[in-house]
This record gives sequence, C-alpha cells and structure tokens, in this order.
Amino acid sequence: MPVPFDLDLPVFLWIMLKTFLNTKRRARESTQRIPMSLTFEEVPDEKLTQAQKDYMRPIDEQMAALNYFPFGTFRITNFNFGKTLNRRYSNPTDSASGSLNIVEVKSKVGDVESVRNSWGLEFITRFPDGRRLITCSKSLKSLFDRPPWRITRDYPNISSLAELKRKHDTRARELGLPLPALQSTSKVCEEIQTEHERNSKFQLERGNYTIAPEGGTYAISEKVRLRALRNHYIPFGKRLSFSKLLFSALVGASFPLFGILKLGPMLQAANSSLPIVELGMAQCAVAACYAAAGAVIGYVCEGQNVPWIYLITYVPTHLVAGWTFGIYPYSLLAFIMNYYVGQVRRRQKLILQT
Repeated sequence: MPVPFDLDLPVFLWIMLKTFLNTKRRARESTQRIPMSLTFEEVPDEKLTQAQKDYMRPIDEQMAALNYFPFGTFRITNFNFGKTLNRRYSNPTDSASGSLNIVEVKSKVGDVESVRNSWGLEFITRFPDGRRLITCSKSLKSLFDRPPWRITRDYPNISSLAELKRKHDTRARELGLPLPALQSTSKVCEEIQTEHERNSKFQLERGNYTIAPEGGTYAISEKVRLRALRNHYIPFGKRLSFSKLLFSALVGASFPLFGILKLGPMLQAANSSLPIVELGMAQCAVAACYAAAGAVIGYVCEGQNVPWIYLITYVPTHLVAGWTFGIYPYSLLAFIMNYYVGQVRRRQKLILQT
C-alpha cells in the first residue's frame, strides 16, 4: 500500500525556512545604499555595444511607429552599481515622453550566482501642479509606497506599446492640460534628480527609507525588507503574462502525470524481464518527465520561484495519481532544472554586465 508521504514535503519546508532565515540575515548585513544625489553619465549611441543596440532595436521600432524617436541615453552611475540604462523618446507633437528603463541585478549566495534582467517602458505626462501620469509595462512590482503626485498605472501584460500609449492618452485627457514634454537629456536628468529628492523625502516619512549610519545616503528599512520577503513566498511574485502562467501550469501538471500514468508503466511493462527494472525504470521515467517540465518552464518563463513550481508540479500529480509514485523529491528536481535553465536564459539577455 502506498505511503501518504514523500520527501518533497520536508524538502519544501526546509527550503522555505532556510530562505526566510537567510533573507533576513542578508538584509540586515546588506550595505547597499540609495544615494541622496544621483550621478548621471550620458551614453552616446556610438558608445552603445552591439548587444545593447540589438536589445533596444525592437523597442525603437515600436516607438518609431508611434512617431517617437530617441533623443538621449544615459545611466545612473551611483545606483545599483551603475547597472542601469535609460533611453528617452520624444514626439514633437505630443506632450507625453517615453522612457525605457533597463535594470540588471547580479547576486551571489554562497557559491550560487543569480542574475536578473528586466526592462520596462513608461509613457510620462507632466502637469503644472506637480502631478505625473506614468503608464508603464514593467514586470517587477515596487516595494515602496507610491507618492500621491505619481499617478502610476501598471500594465505588465501589455506587449504592444501602441496599446500602452492609447491607455496613457485616455487617462491623460481626464487630468487636465499637460506641460510640454522635455526634449533634452540635461533637462531630463535635472527632473529625475528633483523627483528623486521629492520621492526620497516621501519614502523617509513613510518609514521605507532610513538615514544610513554613515550619513549621506539612505538605507532600506526593515519594513521594505519584509515586503520583499513576503513577495518571495507569493507564487505570483514575478509578474508574468496570463499565457505564460497558463503554459507553465499545464506543463508542470501534464509532464509529470504523463511520466507517472503512461511512460513509467509502459517502460516497466516492456522491460519486465530485464535486471534494469530493479534500478527503478518507472522512477527514472517519472524523474525525467519532472526534469523536462522544469527545463521547459525555465526556458520559456526564465525561471519561477519555489512555491509556484511546487504548486504546479506537486498538487495536480497527487490529486490525480495519489501517492502511488514513490517518496522521491521529484518537484525539487523540477525546480532545480527550472532554476538553472532560467539562469542560462537570463544570462543570454545581459547587456550591461560583463
């Protein structure tokens, strides 16, 4: 009779506990600071690498179709170790400006290195009373409170910049007469600095920033660290399109069930007279299907977190197949494949870090 227990459960609980303790410890030990004053460096087009040009070309083409063209590219050298890139677009006949933001983060825990590349495009309209309407497509949720003057609308699942612009214009018309769009990099940097100072004061008042012990910079408060930890445990912590969520759920459920209900029994029956059966032909087939599911999800979705992988590979299989397929930690295998394949995909997209 199958035992209603497998190693995936204690492994999952151990990973969650270890992540919780290590994340809190690393957060307390973190020396990363937010500068009070930003330092900008303009990046002329001739200094962009070919990889950076190739990365931005599809976005440039979509913006050109809207009659928006880049007028400046720059980075902030004293924030996120300089691994940011901002490209600004303008349309001479439009009060809204476009802003492409590319951020790359590299972190190392023990011997395991993780990288993340994300980009988002914003349409920005300024108003005389200091309000800013920002309509964006970024995939990462902010950990900080939104100031009342920043009217931000997130559409992470909209891939068409024309559709994003249409939604921006619809809302902008409801807010009054806008200011003209900025047309020079120097003016843009001045405004970013002003907004950074205004936002920093707001975050300090809300308890999200603290003055760093060494002075001259801000440190992230425990309140924000707890939000980051909370987001880690939420299966949907990373914003994905509905199609990718559905795809990963189908792959995570169907591949293992195929191995458990079809492939494993078929191979075991076909080779029942061979000694290799003693090594667990059915278990190897199931493990291969879990590994394949993790690899496919990692490739298409560039990696998903532990709770989501366990949710889509563990729950459906036990609901359908019960506890008939052994005690081995198959969902852990799926996550490991998902993680490493996802990291390979992310490294292929790095354009700011060597």
